[in-house]
Amino acid sequence: MKMLVSMLLLASAAPAVAHVVRRPVLIAGLPLQPLADDIGAMIQMRADELVEISDNSLRELDDVALTGVVRVADHASAVATLSYFGLISMEMMAMRSEGMPATFRAVITRSVGPVSNARFAAQFPTLVTPANFVFLIWPVIATLQFCTVGLSAFRKSAPLRQSELTSLSLANCFATAWLLISSNAASALPVWSVLTLPLVPIFSGLPLRSSSPPQDQDRLVFDVFSSFTTIASFLAIAVELQHGGRIPFFSGNAEGAAMAFLALTGGLVSLPRRTTPKRAINVLALSGILVKRLAGGASPFSLSLWATTACWGWALKKLVGPDMWSKLSFLP
Repeated sequence: MKMLVSMLLLASAAPAVAHVVRRPVLIAGLPLQPLADDIGAMIQMRADELVEISDNSLRELDDVALTGVVRVADHASAVATLSYFGLISMEMMAMRSEGMPATFRAVITRSVGPVSNARFAAQFPTLVTPANFVFLIWPVIATLQFCTVGLSAFRKSAPLRQSELTSLSLANCFATAWLLISSNAASALPVWSVLTLPLVPIFSGLPLRSSSPPQDQDRLVFDVFSSFTTIASFLAIAVELQHGGRIPFFSGNAEGAAMAFLALTGGLVSLPRRTTPKRAINVLALSGILVKRLAGGASPFSLSLWATTACWGWALKKLVGPDMWSKLSFLP
């Protein structure tokens, strides 16, 4: 009975409570709801102002520092691989002595074998190995890479595309791998020598084969790098034919290996729409071969000597033709 009475009392009081809840609460005679709305709008306005200030500050930070840091980081792999390739090259030019202190440079170049560049050329000679001055193009290629990548990282205009930087990095990696392989060729010629070196021009020339190749000064490093390493790859094929012992007809046949090289190089010279840097590299390499052959007292009855002379003359004609200056595509 008492419970029933309590329930009736609560039911009768419910409308009065609801009426009280619906009435606005007064503070010092003012309604609370409009005041709360004004405070909320003020807080939202201040929050929007803070968000706008934060966005503007971040955009300024991006323009001043962060975008530049990311751009430099994009170029880091190309610089790193080129630096390591340079270290390996210097190690092969001046082989370190036994018992050399374990410096950082010695540690990261420990994979370099006992065969220097000069020893490798003497151990596996061919009739188309260029004179030593031709190989001075390597410092030129390295300088071009450093200048091109460095300018791209810090200039205000658009940098090199990531695909172009990756192509340079991969080309440097395979060039380094070839140096390590040749430095460890103490006796027999490893087959990896002829399998690795052609990958250098394949990757360094990849941006030139794209639908939108590099333009102006950016193109020069790709032209020079890919062109010279293409000829170097042909030389690696000649070395493999003559000294690899894996192809019976050419094994030990210096004239046959030289003619194979000249056939490949002649095909390269004959390609249309070659830029002036590429044509200049052809003339440089063939000039080095011809100078070395003549200085070594080559027989006038050597077929490869006459083929080298003809190929050199053809390359020179391509270089100094009437349209030479119009092919200077690397100039702005």
